[in-house]
Amino acid sequence: MNLFWVFAAVAPLAFASLIAFAAHIDPLSGHWRAPGDKHRDSHMTSAQDG
Repeated sequence: MNLFWVFAAVAPLAFASLIAFAAHIDPLSGHWRAPGDKHRDSHMTSAQDG
């Protein structure tokens, strides 16, 4: 039962870390995105414009 409480305490932290890490991955290319990188956004707007 003690392992359950350890898991219950650690699982939300691990899940939050996973989401924070995944937020930096560009879903189209699979490459790492810098926090202020607007390359994908400008690419998408230029593709829609012309």
